Amino acid sequence: MEKKRNCAWSCYWIAWRKMLMFTKLLGILLFVVCMFLPARGIAQERVVSEKEKSKVIQGWVYDKNKQVLPGVSVKIAGTSIGTSTNVKGWFRITLPIQRGSLEFSFIGLKKQLINFTEKTDTLQIVLEEDLMELEEVTVSTGYYKVDKRHLTSSVTTLKMDDIMQPGVGTLDQMLEGRIPGMIFMQNSGQVGAAPKIKIRGTTTLLGSTAPLWVLDGVILTDPVNVDPASINDLDFVNLLGNAISGLNPEDIEKLDVLKDASATAIYGPKASNGVIVITTKKGKVGAPTVSYSLSGTYRQRPRYTDRSVDVMNSQERIDFSKEVVRKKQLVPNLTSYVGYEAAYNDYVNGVISPDEFIRKVKYMETVNTDWLGLLMQDTYSHAHTLSVSGGSENVRYYTSLGYSAENGNLKGEENNRYSAMAKVDINYNKFILSFNLNGNVQKRQYTPQEVGLMSYALNTARSVGAYNEDGSLMFYQRDNNLDHMYSKPFSIINERKNTDDDVQTNAISASANVEYRLIPSLKVGMQFSYGVSNFEEKVYFGEKSWYAANLKREYAPGTANFGYIAANSGMPVGGELRLNNTKNENYSIRANLAFNKFLDKENSHQFQASVIGELSSTLYTGFAITKRGYIPERGMLFDDVNLSDSWGYVSYPDYDNWLKTNSAAKGILTHNLTRQVGLVGTLFYAYKDAYIFNANMRIDGSNKFGDASNEKLNPIWSVSGRWNIHENLLSNKWWINTLALKASFGYQGNMSAQDSPNLIVQRKGTHWAFNELYSSIKYYPNPHLKWEKTSTYNIELEYSLFNNKLVGNFSYYYRHTTDAFMSKTVSRINGVSSYTVNQGTLNNQGFEFDINYTPIENLGAGGEKRGFVWRINPNFGSVFNQLVDKVKGKDKVLQDEIRYGDYLDGRVQVSGRPVNTFYSYKFTGLDPKDGRPTFYGTDADEIVGKDKNGNDLTRQRAYELMTLGEVCMEVMEHSGCREPFLQGSISNYLGWRNWGLSFNLAYSVGSKIRLLQMYGSNNSAVLPPVTNMRGEFVNRWQRPGDEEYTNVPGLLDAKSYNRTKTPWWNDKPYEFAGTIWNMYDNSNLRVASGDYLKLTSLSLRYVVPERICHKMYMKSAYLNVSGTNLFTICSKKLKGQDPSQSGSSELINISVRPTYSLSLNVTF
Repeated sequence: MEKKRNCAWSCYWIAWRKMLMFTKLLGILLFVVCMFLPARGIAQERVVSEKEKSKVIQGWVYDKNKQVLPGVSVKIAGTSIGTSTNVKGWFRITLPIQRGSLEFSFIGLKKQLINFTEKTDTLQIVLEEDLMELEEVTVSTGYYKVDKRHLTSSVTTLKMDDIMQPGVGTLDQMLEGRIPGMIFMQNSGQVGAAPKIKIRGTTTLLGSTAPLWVLDGVILTDPVNVDPASINDLDFVNLLGNAISGLNPEDIEKLDVLKDASATAIYGPKASNGVIVITTKKGKVGAPTVSYSLSGTYRQRPRYTDRSVDVMNSQERIDFSKEVVRKKQLVPNLTSYVGYEAAYNDYVNGVISPDEFIRKVKYMETVNTDWLGLLMQDTYSHAHTLSVSGGSENVRYYTSLGYSAENGNLKGEENNRYSAMAKVDINYNKFILSFNLNGNVQKRQYTPQEVGLMSYALNTARSVGAYNEDGSLMFYQRDNNLDHMYSKPFSIINERKNTDDDVQTNAISASANVEYRLIPSLKVGMQFSYGVSNFEEKVYFGEKSWYAANLKREYAPGTANFGYIAANSGMPVGGELRLNNTKNENYSIRANLAFNKFLDKENSHQFQASVIGELSSTLYTGFAITKRGYIPERGMLFDDVNLSDSWGYVSYPDYDNWLKTNSAAKGILTHNLTRQVGLVGTLFYAYKDAYIFNANMRIDGSNKFGDASNEKLNPIWSVSGRWNIHENLLSNKWWINTLALKASFGYQGNMSAQDSPNLIVQRKGTHWAFNELYSSIKYYPNPHLKWEKTSTYNIELEYSLFNNKLVGNFSYYYRHTTDAFMSKTVSRINGVSSYTVNQGTLNNQGFEFDINYTPIENLGAGGEKRGFVWRINPNFGSVFNQLVDKVKGKDKVLQDEIRYGDYLDGRVQVSGRPVNTFYSYKFTGLDPKDGRPTFYGTDADEIVGKDKNGNDLTRQRAYELMTLGEVCMEVMEHSGCREPFLQGSISNYLGWRNWGLSFNLAYSVGSKIRLLQMYGSNNSAVLPPVTNMRGEFVNRWQRPGDEEYTNVPGLLDAKSYNRTKTPWWNDKPYEFAGTIWNMYDNSNLRVASGDYLKLTSLSLRYVVPERICHKMYMKSAYLNVSGTNLFTICSKKLKGQDPSQSGSSELINISVRPTYSLSLNVTF
């Protein structure tokens, strides 16, 4: 315990040393800059004050309701000389000049310039509300809004107009490279697929790493409670939808990304991965405004001519098959009876004549079946949004209706979304009320994952035809992958037509917020929200599908006759229907009391405090069942099956056994309730707007962790501060608009929802074998489990220079997690196989940099941008993640039970390495005798040393004395991390008159990926004739000497090949691989850099001139032509493989495709 405490303090001390060093560097930089840049403003003011006599002006400042306004900034226009109004709205200022202009400004109100002369002495000023300015100078934390001048936290704000991409369906897909410190990974281009997002690294090993989404102050929940292991799996494709998949991007005004503990602590444990706060559009004062936007998008499918598609053509595949036959490889035992091998087998057995054989071979050599064209399509998608907004000074409203039809490149895939939104804001006297109503319906269609359309399209030999000569579908015999006993006729086109995966989500949410000002310095507020969603998925395999044929045990060689039913059929009639229904019901109640007051007459000391109480509940209920015998064409009925004949014998024992033992056949009910109550306290203090201090604290109780820890309360807290250097030390530098130094520290905790201090027994029904009621252990007692604890340090420099031409920030953060949850293997005698313990330690640190620079901004009369405008916004964010165990040291496995596949896929947890680190076999070249791949550590008879008796120690004997982990580390090498450590973008905007051109280049650095597999799960050098080969096989080894020019293995003769199927390490405790062919796919030779530079968006906009709009009775209109994902620059070793496509999984996902859009927006 003492060692762990010392370790923690050591980590804290290192972090503080880094922050102090960073602060010193910033101070030196500021000092140097200040010394060399002229203080022009001071010089001018001194000259003015010497030439002119002083003058005193006083007065009052009110709002539109004649209420006094304290804290209004009053200064001479163009200088920093000024004051602010006191609590009574009164000001008095001594001016060094007799004539000029006074500038009055206040957050959320329109700035006013008032001219004065030597006769002016008293003024009464009324400031009007400016909603646009209010949004621009405040940051929303979801609980309250913060003036940017007082912001002590690390927050990135994005306007939706700046990141909007026509043709992209959801907000999260638009965030690539936009937010420093965010790691964005999109592993599939399927419609509706959600990207994986991480903010500032990984702080948990077993919990979810996804950020928290907040919409207008209401926490959003996912429609389906996906387990954290799937969310964190880099190969998992989420087609179920997430918390914002139903939200129309056209309804969004801006988003604020909260990154450090100071910003996220108020949300409690669920915000440990960052918070993304979405603010939707509001109505504006004025007559009703009707806006309509339309976008049409063309999405391009992959083609064999694309650089990214590197596979053999028909001739090359047949040449490979001929070599297989020459070397007598597996011809009599074809798993798929098709192609050259099947024709040769028929010829040898006398089934076909020599002429027929030659004819078939010539056809297969030239057919070049376009599987990509047969299974995929170029698509057109469209989206529409109609909104109405407007209002008066007291009541504003915004309503919208949206529809989008997004069609996928895989045939049969589509995503239709219907959305509606209504929002009303009321400001009456001392009351502020707002009401929000959101609803959406999503209907998505896919082909079941088991069919694997994309994998089939890329992996199927082009020498295999799709249709017979008469135009009918061509079926070939394909074995069941499970038992290889029953050959069934298969056609991928038939499979697609007879299978479906339909997903529908209906969601509606409502919220109401009321705020009442008791006295000028004290207000009270409440927020109510309620939401409900219903998710329904139907997966169907028709009775004419190959999947159904396998269950029925049908056998009809060479035909598509699906009528035969075997006695051991697992599905005697009809097809299979899987139903999955999940309902999510949630509500929250929040009450707050806020105090805000200047403590002195000069308004130098501002104090704020608030107390927030929150109660929330989230309930997931679900039902999943699999039914067989489904016949939709006969009125969507399930056919009856007579399981017993007249003699009492079971007719279909396999089907009967499935009904009795399969839990999905019986139906699975789920019920997951999370209730949470939280108390939040915040403190804020500002001195002359120069020194700001903030503190937050939250305490939570929940049915998920309130009784699941011996540490019942683990307060989450943070402290932060800000020094506005421009307000005092550098207040007279003409070139400095804003210069601030921010620092924060916070402490967060989390508790596992899957553990309990008590034994939880799950009662079940009658056991199929014992015919008795039985129970199983759901949660093993875990009374000593403690909270995961994360401490976060953040320091940031914020600046705005040269009349706001150069705006940005530079920050460093450090996050240290202790007592991270890890899974420990225990004996099954306990009733469970694993147990959660507090053993993990993780560090995350990095730098973030964001610049908004406007080199050119030529304004026309009235401030309109009629001339040339150029804005550039580069940013980057780094995340250096590391697992720590000072006791075990670097490169030591932290798990107590592993498999060699964990090393290959990045699931192994190794001290001193990042999460998602993976390893590869050490390729040593091709054997010059037969071209087989060779690897370090695979020669059983190699002498590697001496044993304790002084005898020669062979490698095989050495491995027997080692653990599996030690053997894996011996035969493998560290390849890198599957996640990048640095991402960012460079966005540009160029405008001239009514034209605007914008583009965004996103980049990613630091990840490593595997090349797509050459041998796949067959674990074999000889793939079935139906399977296509990578184009690399054209340059394979074929004769001695080729190993000097190629690294692609050759084909072995049958005898040599058969010996490779059972290597000497098979079935040993230290088994570290499958075969040498599996090792080749997972070798260091097949690892490439995942770095890329991508043109994520390119847009050209034309704004219709006002005079033309007025003639057409429109207020405004614009036309936009845009494209997304237009090109990617990446490693040449990938040979066109998209960096988002992982070779770690045999399943190939469609890459994110280029799109081209035309959009129109008109406002009346």
